[in-house]
Amino acid sequence: MAAPSPLKTPLGFSPLSSIPAPVAAPVEAAPAGLLDQVKGAFARVNKFRDDLNLPNPGTYEGVNREVKHTFLTNHVFDGARCDITKVLTPNFQVTHSFAMGAAGSPSSYNFGTAFIGQQSFLSGNLDTDGNVQARANYAWSGTNVSKAQAQLSTTPGHSMLQVEQDYNGKDFNINLKGVNPSPVEGTGIFIGSYLQAVTQNVSLGAEAVYQRPTPGQEETIWSYVAKYTGEDYIATAQYQGFGALQAAYYLRYSEKVDFGTEIQLVTAGGRREAVATVGGKFEFRRSTFRGQVDTTGKVSAVLEEKIVPGFSFLVSGEMDHGKGQSRFGVGMMWEV
Repeated sequence: MAAPSPLKTPLGFSPLSSIPAPVAAPVEAAPAGLLDQVKGAFARVNKFRDDLNLPNPGTYEGVNREVKHTFLTNHVFDGARCDITKVLTPNFQVTHSFAMGAAGSPSSYNFGTAFIGQQSFLSGNLDTDGNVQARANYAWSGTNVSKAQAQLSTTPGHSMLQVEQDYNGKDFNINLKGVNPSPVEGTGIFIGSYLQAVTQNVSLGAEAVYQRPTPGQEETIWSYVAKYTGEDYIATAQYQGFGALQAAYYLRYSEKVDFGTEIQLVTAGGRREAVATVGGKFEFRRSTFRGQVDTTGKVSAVLEEKIVPGFSFLVSGEMDHGKGQSRFGVGMMWEV
């Protein structure tokens, strides 16, 4: 049976073709959930930060690290000392330290060990008084590091435990510490800090210290810091909540010459005190010299002379003109 011919008008047009096809109603997209909105905002913020390409500002605790390296806080000594380091394997070494003749301190011996792995660091020290110190670091990744320090002392009240978590982001650092934490009583000292790069040269940060020595006593102190990093210099300013203001400036004069200066102002409790310190570090072909002077009249210097590879001779001196005191020391460092 033949199919019926399409309906046409006398002029040859089809009446059905002039009828428009029905148009489907647009389907409205389901509104995004709160989680999707948060993810989208977070992605936009990260993209904006990636476009800024800000550097990592370092840690809050280390904002004045370069200045401290020019000072003699951890270098000056008196009496006689000798440090002998034996490298047993590429990852493990032991150290024997002897000290004698220091004013007000008896002769002592310290035995130390250190293990350095790809992701971990372990060290321990034991002295003749029975004091034990231990330290452990473990890097979960290139940005996340857990740290722990412990000290067992024969002197009552001097034992200590500290746990720490450090996270380095692309343009920020977060650090959390707990000193002698007691989960049962809720006591201890808890420290949290955050340092953020806001431009290629400027970083801003804050630190909170919460102290709870006993269940009925607590205190919180806030500190703030600003850091400016130039091509060969670093300037920092820090305000601590108990009424102290600190400013520091570091200058890398050349590859072998560094200078640092620091001023501290204390205004807490009606006090008006200020101390300024200037230090310098000079590296020569076979020796290193450090010098320091401050406004209290204290002058210090340490000379390290490298006699042969692995053996150094040290001379240390300090004169306190304000107190009329002085101390002098000699030492040796030997690596075998």
